Formats: sequence, structure tokens, C-alpha cells
Amino acid sequence: LTMFMRSLAIFAIGCSSASAFMPAAHLPARATMSPAAACSRRAPLGLRMQSKVELTPELFTKIDADGSGFIDAQELRSALSQMGEAKAVDSIMARADVNGDGEISYDEYVRLMQMEKFGDDEGGNVLVRQFQFSGFLPKDSVLGYTAMVGNKGFDPLGLAGTGSDETTLNQYREAEIKHGRLAMLAALGWPIAEEFQPLLSQALGKPDLLAAGKDAVSERAPSLLNGGLENISPAFFALGIVFSAAVEFLALQWGGKVEEGEYQPGDLGFDPLGLYKGKEESVRYDYRLKELNNGRLAMVAITWYAFEEFLTGRSILENAGIDNAVN
Repeated sequence: LTMFMRSLAIFAIGCSSASAFMPAAHLPARATMSPAAACSRRAPLGLRMQSKVELTPELFTKIDADGSGFIDAQELRSALSQMGEAKAVDSIMARADVNGDGEISYDEYVRLMQMEKFGDDEGGNVLVRQFQFSGFLPKDSVLGYTAMVGNKGFDPLGLAGTGSDETTLNQYREAEIKHGRLAMLAALGWPIAEEFQPLLSQALGKPDLLAAGKDAVSERAPSLLNGGLENISPAFFALGIVFSAAVEFLALQWGGKVEEGEYQPGDLGFDPLGLYKGKEESVRYDYRLKELNNGRLAMVAITWYAFEEFLTGRSILENAGIDNAVN
């Protein structure tokens, strides 16, 4: 029980920091601006709408009359005319249209909502301001400019880029999403394999591929630290390489569509249950954010799995007080 509580405490500490990971895709940015132009987008208070209009997800859907997922200047002018704010169109577009493509995406709209609440500096991102103030984020970091979902402002090494060029940032985001998805599968598959693989191998008369633990009772999932990878068929690794290459090839083909707004980093079109396609932009945004957060958490979890089993010599199931069957 003591071992389990200690492991749980350490794991919780790691989990608490997962959401602060740097947003990271191998794609070109939709559009870029010079750092000087980016700075000029920090509009003074005088450019805000004079009447108090609360920006909400429902309002975005209402203004987006054609359901394209973007608000163009004409849609914005039509909506603001009804509010008596027609003159504010240009100033709002200047504040909200981060990439200068003449449209406001929902990600940019969320950024605008943050700016209305917390001020225009760094796109209203309070976390970016805090990291810049503490010296953990360069003052000219692209994280203070981008409207990318899941931006927690954590980039102490300055890898995301500077100014308004999001090319490198998109590359990291694509990579982050892919690693997060693999980690979510691994975080679930690791304990399931340790629990059921011995039973399945006995039932099918096949070799038990789990790596031996520090005693005869415990068996652990094969890994670089646990060993046992030499018992896995080379065909498994070959299949993994072919599958990964196919996914990367598709991403490279679709990556060029980022500039037209037709591709989101990590969006491979896999939605067999129809949970994402056809939904309102606010729902899609929420799904993207949840996938990022769960992927970041899973990357922390799977890393802890590997080190916990290596340090204790026992499976994560045994450390959690759950016996995995061997015989």
C-alpha cells in the first residue's frame, strides 16, 4: 500500500504539469506576418466595440451565417450592423484575424474572447504572460502571437519560433498530437497486456512474451528498460514502420492545405463514429483541446510506467495492488 501511495503521489505531480507542455505539427503556417506587423495588431482600447457585446461560442455560430467555420468581413459587418457597431468591423478584424487571411477562425475567435477578458497583450493568454515575466519564455516567442488551441506558453528553450512565423510551431503540434495518440494507446494497452497476455498465451498455446520481473510472480511489458524486446517478432516492428510511413505520407500530402484552412494539424480524417465532422466549431475546438490534454497526460503516464517498473522490478499492476496472472 505504501508503494502504491508513493507511486500515485509521484504520478499526480507529473500529471499536474502535463497541461503545461508546449503546444507542438510538420506543416507550414496558414499565413505569417512580420514581427512588426504582429505587434501592430495590439489594438488600443479605443478600437473596441463601444457597446457591451458578450463574445460567446453561440455568437460565433450566429455570425457564421454560411456555416463555413470562419467569419468573414461581410458576415461580421452584417451582424454588427444589427448591433449598431458597423464601424467596428475593421478594428475587430485587425484584432482577431491573426494570420491576416481576411477571416476569423474559431481558434482566433477564442483568442479574441481571451483578449476581451484579459487584455490584448500576448493575445489575452495569461499563461504566456506569466512565463515571459518569469523568464521561461522569450519575449518575442510566437506563443504570444498564435491562436493555436492548447497554448500553455511553456517553451523555455524557445523551440517554437519567434515573431509571427508559425511554421515551426505547426510542425511541433503535428508531432505532439501523434505522440499523444500513441501514448494514449500505450497507457491503456500496457496494463491490459500485463493482465491478459499470460492468459491468452496459455489459451492459445503460444509463448508468454512478457519480460520477467524481480520475482517469479511479476511479469512486465517488454520495453527498453524492462528488456524482452528480443522475443517480439521482427514482423511486428516492420508492420509498425510501414504503418507509420503511410501516416506520415498522408500528413505530408495534406499538410499543404493548412494555408487554405482545409487541414488542422493531426487531422487525418479518421472519424468512423461521426463524433467530429459536422459539429459546431465550439464542439470541435473542445474535442481538439481534450485530445491534446489527454495526450499530454498519457505521455507523462507512459513514461512513468517505464521508469516505475524499471526502478521497482515489478509490474505497474503489482505496484497498484493488482495481481497479474502468470500461470
